Amino acid sequence: MAPDAAAAVSGGDQKTLWIVDESLPVTSVMTFPGVDSLTALTNRYDVYTDLQAKQVDTILSDFDFSTLGKFSRIVYRISKEKLVAHHCINQAIRHLDEGGELIMIGGKQDGLKSIAKNAAQTYGQKSNTKKVGNTYLATLARPASLNAEQQLPCNDYGTLRQVEHKGVRFHSKPGVFGWEKVDRGSELLISVLPTIKRYMKSVGSVLDLGCGWGYLMLATKEWDVETRCATDNNIAAVDAAKKNFADAGLNVDCVTDDCASEVRGRFDLILCNPPFHQGFAVSDTLTEKFLAAATRLSRRSTRAIFVVNQFVPLEKHAGKYFSQCRLLLAEDGFCVYELRP
Repeated sequence: MAPDAAAAVSGGDQKTLWIVDESLPVTSVMTFPGVDSLTALTNRYDVYTDLQAKQVDTILSDFDFSTLGKFSRIVYRISKEKLVAHHCINQAIRHLDEGGELIMIGGKQDGLKSIAKNAAQTYGQKSNTKKVGNTYLATLARPASLNAEQQLPCNDYGTLRQVEHKGVRFHSKPGVFGWEKVDRGSELLISVLPTIKRYMKSVGSVLDLGCGWGYLMLATKEWDVETRCATDNNIAAVDAAKKNFADAGLNVDCVTDDCASEVRGRFDLILCNPPFHQGFAVSDTLTEKFLAAATRLSRRSTRAIFVVNQFVPLEKHAGKYFSQCRLLLAEDGFCVYELRP
């Protein structure tokens, strides 16, 4: 977000809440005039640690507003997933002081105008949308009265529920990437695991790097593995994965972490389906971040199995971190690679 947009949402000394996910860089939050008087709420571990390091009062949760008080102003860079956006708007409206305002931020292609229009209709208010630089701001005032039925549809956002897709049953919820489906790329990665395991001397430890709701680790259920670890940056994903691992009877050290930055030790097998979007934008640096984490957690005999969209230049970056990069499978727009130190 440009400095002029940050200035436009300045509330001076007003008590302000920022709702922050990966769509809004921490550097943008720090340009906010009056940063010393704001509270931040985020569902991302890296955002949480970055803001904490900058002395911003920050709460890490799956956008749980239940412990929050009221604010004069709430600022929200709308999330990519509509159900997340609807949940955050519903909760934000209810945590405004009388006369308070919600300021929603988004780019031209982010659906802000449509979401702001629907929110205004739902809450019986007028939405004031304006362009500041390359950013759009939509302001919505707190209604004089609210009833429980006044809500944008959010599909019971906070509740884990059982989902079935392609014959696989698992627990998931809105806010988890691909929450209602088995990802095709992950399916392809799993399809090569029997061959990989056959050629490994032993698999005593497995790491699922960026685990989502836990699909890749669940594929190792029948393996005789001593140590299992799964990490994700998204607290909602970790909660879902923990439930799925418990249901499967798997003992997994499942932690919320920034690309395994706090994980110690080395693993025989690393499984990874890394994200390539950061919010609304495609990010090349994310691929490198996951490669760097994988090499740090590898021993000499480790095999790291990555699956990426075919347009992600993993081979170009892998040489900086691994001595071998072998394409195992290319299908349905995905590529599965084996990386070795």
